[in-house]
Amino acid sequence: MPDLVPHHIYILHSRNYLETSLLADIFSEEEGRYSLIIRGAKGKKSKYQGLIQPFSPILVTSYGQGELRTSGTLDFSHRPWRLKGENLLIGLYANELLYRLLGNFDEVPALYANYENLLAELEKDVFDIYRLREFELSLLANLGYGVSFDFDVRTGESIRPEKMYRFVAEEGFHSLSLEGQTGNSITGENLLAIVGGERSPDVSRVLKQVVRESLQPLLGAKPLKSRSLFEGRE
Repeated sequence: MPDLVPHHIYILHSRNYLETSLLADIFSEEEGRYSLIIRGAKGKKSKYQGLIQPFSPILVTSYGQGELRTSGTLDFSHRPWRLKGENLLIGLYANELLYRLLGNFDEVPALYANYENLLAELEKDVFDIYRLREFELSLLANLGYGVSFDFDVRTGESIRPEKMYRFVAEEGFHSLSLEGQTGNSITGENLLAIVGGERSPDVSRVLKQVVRESLQPLLGAKPLKSRSLFEGRE
């Protein structure tokens, strides 16, 4: 029997299923990511024609006790977010991250809110890339890999502006001796600028580096399809 309580969802990825249905991987505010058979989604006579798409907020009831649910009623109470050009590519990148990294039925309502905030920003003509970094950091935190920019994980000491640091994925920042510094070394000054909410090209570069290095072990060897579409535009 269908669940009478509707869930707020977004479609991350979908494929054809039987003649008139879709098998969709969805992101739910109430239950995280799971798979959903959406009945009657296809066909010339489908009342959902053109409505079931990424970036469209949907209210859905569903039934089924296992990892695969089946849709009951669907309600489209809000228009889809209108993403264009490079902003559309970034939206697809965010969807692929959620599809690849979220476990089944991991409840992350704060991340859902951050995802909707990101879509609202991506709808604007001018997108602030810091919004993407905020979303990526929020995703890492919700996965249990949050990044702290204000202390040395080996010593527990606060970051010092005159020192250099190395970021280690799944750990944090390590202070470096002069001999240990490389091209990827990060200044304490830039780390403290991030903590203080400052925005500059150097801060943007550091955030991108830290996010990439944090995501890599979680994603494994399989590259993100969406990232290649806007590589170099971030």
